[in-house]
Amino acid sequence: MAKKKKSSVKSKTGKTLKQRLRERKEELKKRGQGSNIIRQREEGTLRVRILPVNEGEEFAREITQFWLGAEIKGVISPETFGESCAIFEKYSELKQSKDDVDLEIAKKLVPRRKFVVPVLVYKDDKGKKVDTDDSGKLLQISNGLYQEIIDLYLDEDDWGDMTDPIKGYDLKITREGKGKTDTNYSVMPCKNSKLPKEFRKDIDLDDLIREEVDSFEDTEQKLEKFLGTAFTDDDDDDEPKKKKKKSKSTKKKSRRRKDV
Repeated sequence: MAKKKKSSVKSKTGKTLKQRLRERKEELKKRGQGSNIIRQREEGTLRVRILPVNEGEEFAREITQFWLGAEIKGVISPETFGESCAIFEKYSELKQSKDDVDLEIAKKLVPRRKFVVPVLVYKDDKGKKVDTDDSGKLLQISNGLYQEIIDLYLDEDDWGDMTDPIKGYDLKITREGKGKTDTNYSVMPCKNSKLPKEFRKDIDLDDLIREEVDSFEDTEQKLEKFLGTAFTDDDDDDEPKKKKKKSKSTKKKSRRRKDV
């Protein structure tokens, strides 16, 4: 009896080796392309210009994001566009449970709301040299920072529309602090200037974001991988968090232990 070729033997998933290798190739190709989302991770000042979007559209978009640890990292959920997401469904299921383990997992799957804006990025804070690698990508910003940007936009007497290609202006975004509890962002407007010609075309913000949104199948795979790994305290959230206070009883117990 002739043996089947390895490439034609099906795995438990019902897929042949060739099919799985093609899928792996596509996955690796995506990894090589990198993400179109940029984050200001270091302390200091980042100079950007918010790029113009389609007329009548808001220049920032709220996204739904999950942080699945250092290995999987951030996942932009299809829930952003009101579409089905395996992670969001699992979170909704677990948070209704009365089981302590389920509730603990639910805490790890709490969706985060962030805003992204399309930007031109400079390599220096004086706006002399454009960073062509990051320009045209989406900058992730916090809710508080977006509120400050909106205030500038609505201030028609002094500032107004920073996205205008001719009469707009750059923004200097400053990050202070390195940890989860001491990080603060502030924004300062620069003088009016013209946007480089190659960046004046209106951007379809939804199309740009959709390139980063995982499919339902992707969220299924990442959820399965996440649930199969040990939980860690690793967190990628820059929003300040309150420290848990020790109860009086806990303090007394710790003192007694020291005295023993």
